[in-house]
Amino acid sequence: MELWQTKHHIDRQGSLGNASPDLWKTLHNWIEASDDASACFLLSTTIAPADSAAANLGPSRSSEDLVVAREHLNAIAHAAGNKDHASYYEKYLSLTDKQRLDLLSRVTVLDGAVQAAELTDRLVGTVRKSTVPQRRLPLIERLRGWWHGRTLLHLTRITQGIEDWIDLEEIEVQLLSIAQSLRDENLPLDFSNEPQPTPGEVQKDERVFVEQLRIIMLHHGRIRQAIYDHNRAFLQRSRWQREQLLALGELDEYDRRLTEEWNRVFLPLGEPADEVEAVEADAADARREARERYASMQQCSLPEIRSGVRSGYLPLGSLHILADRLEIGWHRDWIDLMQHRLVEVQTVSGFKGSV
Repeated sequence: MELWQTKHHIDRQGSLGNASPDLWKTLHNWIEASDDASACFLLSTTIAPADSAAANLGPSRSSEDLVVAREHLNAIAHAAGNKDHASYYEKYLSLTDKQRLDLLSRVTVLDGAVQAAELTDRLVGTVRKSTVPQRRLPLIERLRGWWHGRTLLHLTRITQGIEDWIDLEEIEVQLLSIAQSLRDENLPLDFSNEPQPTPGEVQKDERVFVEQLRIIMLHHGRIRQAIYDHNRAFLQRSRWQREQLLALGELDEYDRRLTEEWNRVFLPLGEPADEVEAVEADAADARREARERYASMQQCSLPEIRSGVRSGYLPLGSLHILADRLEIGWHRDWIDLMQHRLVEVQTVSGFKGSV
């Protein structure tokens, strides 16, 4: 088992000298909590002074270094200069010399760790060969997100008694996958596994695109899926824009292509004079026709925003974004039926722009 203790100090203030509070408190905790098989690591942003106990407990220490570290600590504990640390010294001195040496043989001090404020810049520098400069920060943010999830899974498995390792190859595979998603013909997909809206959320949803679906009396399960597609597409498009991963006008051009696909399915097949049956059809027929065309649209091979993107939800969700702006609709009379939402849509569009 590994026990880790981290100590972060702003501007590297603090100390890892022989009387360091960080060092003594950590040793006290390990004496009480660790067993003879535990490997103990102290990670600190501060620097261990040369020839100090901490410096002699580094990764490349020798057996002689361990003895030197023990002697430094023995001297501090016997002197008992810091009354606040009396319990730490007492616990340490309760061990025999051999027990102290056994303890220190399991301790590794990693000093001079990168400060949190510097970490992002350091990480960006390490991936400079993986992608172009403007995409390095998005790469690091995604790698960091994966790492947090993977380490949580690792810790969960370990606590359950399941053997688990995070090796270098796994990190390299993930780094390569993210880098490939940031190529010119591709874009990263970050919201495929977002939680679906609950039935209660669907029932209370009064957005414009949802009302358009209710007008044609679409099944509630399909409305829920449409909301799910819309929400993920909205989040993804927003993140791409925020990270400046899209070319100027790229979203507008993509929406134009989607609108063109919508036209192929939803524009009338004949001139109004030839559509006598359509004019005379009742409301139920109009809704049924809209649902059939909507289903046909769902089955179309809709364009993705770039050739390397394989999302599924983005084209469909983007169509619902267009429906939410009242740029497209599903019912043949959608323009008349949605007039009461027009002012609202125009007001919102004036603030948001393209997403």
